[in-house]
Amino acid sequence: MSNLQCRARMRNARKGQSLLLVFLMLLAIIGVMALTLDFGFVLQSRRLMQTGVNTAALEGLRNNDTDQDGTGDGRQNAATLMRNVFDDDMEPSTNQTTIGAGIDSSLVQGNGYRQTVLGNGTGARSLFENRSSFIYRPDPQLNTMNRAEGDMVRGDFDEAASDHREFSDYQRNDFTVAETGNSTSAFLVRLRRTHDPDGLDRLDGISSGSGGLPLLVGRLGWFAAEPADAEYAIRRDGVVVRATAIADSQVAVRVWPSTNNQIYSAIPFGISKADFMAQSDLGLYIEPTTSLVTQFGEPASFSNSGSYSGEVGYVAVVDQTLSPARVIGFFLIDSAPVPNRHANASSRVQDVWDILGDLTDAERDAVYSSRQDVMDNSVNQLLMTGSLVRSIR
Repeated sequence: MSNLQCRARMRNARKGQSLLLVFLMLLAIIGVMALTLDFGFVLQSRRLMQTGVNTAALEGLRNNDTDQDGTGDGRQNAATLMRNVFDDDMEPSTNQTTIGAGIDSSLVQGNGYRQTVLGNGTGARSLFENRSSFIYRPDPQLNTMNRAEGDMVRGDFDEAASDHREFSDYQRNDFTVAETGNSTSAFLVRLRRTHDPDGLDRLDGISSGSGGLPLLVGRLGWFAAEPADAEYAIRRDGVVVRATAIADSQVAVRVWPSTNNQIYSAIPFGISKADFMAQSDLGLYIEPTTSLVTQFGEPASFSNSGSYSGEVGYVAVVDQTLSPARVIGFFLIDSAPVPNRHANASSRVQDVWDILGDLTDAERDAVYSSRQDVMDNSVNQLLMTGSLVRSIR
């Protein structure tokens, strides 16, 4: 056999190999597309839901029930604010946009084992025209009875807890649910998209919810089919998405000046640590400071001229035994409260790191130790402000 005939026979033997490679590449591309689309939607939905609960937790804590009368605890404000996170015109009842917390489970019909139907099944044109109806928009429930599985729960957060998980029945080892009417320091907000396995979701007045986030590409065969009576099937029930945030009261480390009478302002006044810890009528012991002090750990000194005459705002607590004397906290003096006046303070260490970062370890320890002494032994409480302390993990 000639060399030419051998080459021709080898070429014929290799025919069809490229088709097999193309087929395998298509399978890989479809798999990547399924992961990209389906789990991209899952991550987007979770991020949007987490944004909503983070915002609502802080708002709920800001108006917590401090007088223990069962009202005014910010639940309604938190619910309104959360709805507006998923809206573009501040009127969620008439929302016709595609802003929301991901695609709704109603977008995909069928049980996952038979033919899948998108939307109402009348075609792509109808699906496009009615696309706003296939967006999940949370409807948070106020949970005024303060049940542990509710959307909004008042309680106390234990930062030292060894376990910060939230379990399937919505119990947590780091959060103690308050009895109705009791004043607390923390506010928990959650959203959930599940198939309601424990009957704790979508309870009127207590918990909201929706079906899991539906699969699109993956529904067509990426995941193995489960029996029709299975308790959970991802192609039928979608992907479970949950978001939880807890806001807790933390000691304020920074305050800001403001000229808006609806916002509390830092004012150039202070009080000594000794007087703050021992005196009940603090207004008698407030003195002008030589400059406006607004940060924890900042040097401060009292002025020999002027006097306090009823100004409203944040007053610095100064430890004069430190060298130099430094601010160890703040308190709010408000002789004429303005309705709905907003706080203007932060408990984030990042906001005062330009001061604390320049201190030595010994100086920083002394400032924190002095503040802890006030918290443990003072008849008065330092200014507290809301801070996110825990998100779902």
